[in-house]
Amino acid sequence: MRDTQVYSLITKLLRNVALFLLLVAGCGGAARVFAQAQQAPAPEQDESNSADTQPLTLTEQVIRDALEPLQRGIQEHSAAQVLAVFDQQETPDYAQLRDQMRAFFSQNSSVRFRYKVLQVAAEKDHGFAIAEIDMAATPVDETQLGVQRSTQMRFEIKLGPKGWKLVGFKPADFFTQ
Repeated sequence: MRDTQVYSLITKLLRNVALFLLLVAGCGGAARVFAQAQQAPAPEQDESNSADTQPLTLTEQVIRDALEPLQRGIQEHSAAQVLAVFDQQETPDYAQLRDQMRAFFSQNSSVRFRYKVLQVAAEKDHGFAIAEIDMAATPVDETQLGVQRSTQMRFEIKLGPKGWKLVGFKPADFFTQ
């Protein structure tokens, strides 16, 4: 019985010593954190401090600059927004693309457009992105059947001063089929 009491006393003593050491270490750590907080603003407070933020990957850049605005433009029925994703000078047959998009939107009342990026590669300021595309469109003419298309689309991209822009895509007749 006495051994159990001694063991219990030693266990309590060790626990208290461990708690004391944690408390001392915690206070010292808290003091360091407090001192650092007074010296430099937190990253949330100083948005210009980009050293702590991770740079976007090429895939994330292409999605942000080209594919998300393309998706929004198609779903919001905005030819202007879709065309803004393309580099007008570098896109062959830009006028034809513009006419295709206008015709597509005039023929369809609503469009659901989804993509899944499979691959992105670039060398210097040119590259490509391959994405799985699913589209469902509801025709303006209620006597026509809805349009559903799925394909792997290859986007040609170019890096410009305002980020990645599309300069073409294949199959080029995706919106006219």
